[in-house]
Amino acid sequence: MTDNGCPLVTALVPTWNGAAFIGRTLESLARQSWPRLEILVGDDASTDGTLAVVRDFAARHPGTRVIERTENLGWLGNSNDLMARARGELMFFAFHDDVVAPTYVERLAGALRDRPAAVLAFSDMKVHEVDGTEDFYSFRRLEGRSSAVGRGLVMLRRPAGWWVPNRGLFRASAWRRVGGIRPNDRGEYSADWTWLLHLALLGPFVRVPETLCDKYYQKGSISKQWPHDAAQVAALWRAGVAEIRRSPLDPWSKGVLIAPLMVFPHLGGPVKRALRKVFPPA
Repeated sequence: MTDNGCPLVTALVPTWNGAAFIGRTLESLARQSWPRLEILVGDDASTDGTLAVVRDFAARHPGTRVIERTENLGWLGNSNDLMARARGELMFFAFHDDVVAPTYVERLAGALRDRPAAVLAFSDMKVHEVDGTEDFYSFRRLEGRSSAVGRGLVMLRRPAGWWVPNRGLFRASAWRRVGGIRPNDRGEYSADWTWLLHLALLGPFVRVPETLCDKYYQKGSISKQWPHDAAQVAALWRAGVAEIRRSPLDPWSKGVLIAPLMVFPHLGGPVKRALRKVFPPA
């Protein structure tokens, strides 16, 4: 898959009813400076004009493959199937309302080339809210964390911006080791956290200090619809324990990471606040 040191990269575009904005996402992919890019679109049985937009784009860009589903798989099923079909050595999620800079792949692929042990490279991000406001996100909590346990402890805290690396470029070999993005026993709630947690246990993440991705929230954005209640959080904790157990870490390291997830959800508010003072976020 490597041609003169330039590996094939797959842009994974899971979409459902994105006719109003997916064209902007696809055009940003077409403008990439990276010469070897596969664009893989999975339409999850859209009921609007998404397929028409995607088909028109694919007709003009031969490096595009389109998966037209007749049954809705949900964003997890759609995303996992696209990863399984990808041909690239490196891949990234180009969600149907995101826009990436022309040098996005070039800069992140370069970061992974320079750090062979790293499993994922990501950039800073600008987020556009539904009301038109904009926020800047830069996730730096993993910088300087050389051990899997150290990275895992950071991700367990779910610090501000923990989700930013999900808009990063990752190695296909890492995806194969993780086995995909798994739901928890309450559904798809925050499944990207357990995915990133497991990836962080496999190797370092590299931050490229440039704003190369713009995230546009829509009224129907999935993450805006999740109920952030106690039952959902408890299910997420259980999923985190399961993901750590699946990882290649030794038993002692797994125990160090699992212990907070087993104990913390059951502590009272005052105890939690006291522990946060003693063990502040990284």
